[in-house]
Amino acid sequence: MIRVYTLRQGKLEQHKNLPHEEIMKLSNIIWIDLQSPSQQEKVFVERNFKIEFFTHQEVQEIESSSRFLETEETIEINLGFISSDVELSVQNVTFILKGNILFTYRQGDLKTFAEAVRKLKSMNAETKEHGLDIFLTILETRIDSDADLIESINRRVNTISKELIARESLKEDMLLGIAQLQENTMLLHETITEKQRVVSSLIRIPEFNKIENERLKVIIKDIGSLLQHAQFSSERLEYLQNTFLGLVNIEQNTVIKIFTVVTVVFMPPTLIASIYGMNFKVMPELSWTGGYPMAIALMIFSSLAFLWYFKRKKWL
Repeated sequence: MIRVYTLRQGKLEQHKNLPHEEIMKLSNIIWIDLQSPSQQEKVFVERNFKIEFFTHQEVQEIESSSRFLETEETIEINLGFISSDVELSVQNVTFILKGNILFTYRQGDLKTFAEAVRKLKSMNAETKEHGLDIFLTILETRIDSDADLIESINRRVNTISKELIARESLKEDMLLGIAQLQENTMLLHETITEKQRVVSSLIRIPEFNKIENERLKVIIKDIGSLLQHAQFSSERLEYLQNTFLGLVNIEQNTVIKIFTVVTVVFMPPTLIASIYGMNFKVMPELSWTGGYPMAIALMIFSSLAFLWYFKRKKWL
């Protein structure tokens, strides 16, 4: 699918699913968005606008040259956007700035783009004259969404922390939940760091720095703040994980201690019963009338003696 956005009398207009020949007739094009395009649509945009999108292999690479590439005519950017429809996952989005036009290439539908379009339609005309403004609006929208995700993680972390303090549940599900939150935090930290590198590279471009200097600085500060919150969340999750494991160890040690005490307490009676359970002909106590009561009393006394000793040592 190809969406083309143009400026007309200060308003952003969207053109969707136009024939290719009609697209070439449009004037004041500022943004061309390719969402899950066919090979024909991709080739049409590349051929007619003299650009080249990242290949699938380049998109998967993590080198800086595969994330930000500056040429004489274009600025090519590859960013990972978090998708949170079911569970957090990363979708790679390609941005190409050529002249005043922004080209975007993505395989899935992202709420960030729809929200960015709504923002752009409500903005003044002078702020939409350059494709850089479109890109920064999308980036700001994505940063706001990342901030919401971090807040959601923090709320979940607070809930888990309270459950641990109250010791309401020390089950496997809680540990798996902490591990999932750690994975989500790492994904967010990774994608936010990518944005920081891209914006830092844009600031170093004189033309862009002149157009959006203050805005780029604000975005850098916002990204830095998000990274700090993500780092703090990661540290809290690590602390909660260690606390969970520590509490589980305490519970296990308590159970082991109980079994140990029971074993030791019943060891003397077991020994006494074993001795008098031997089948030898010459055992004087077998013919003694008070032998049985004496053996029972000795068993009880030995068990109580060990219990008293444990209490005195404060092991119970």
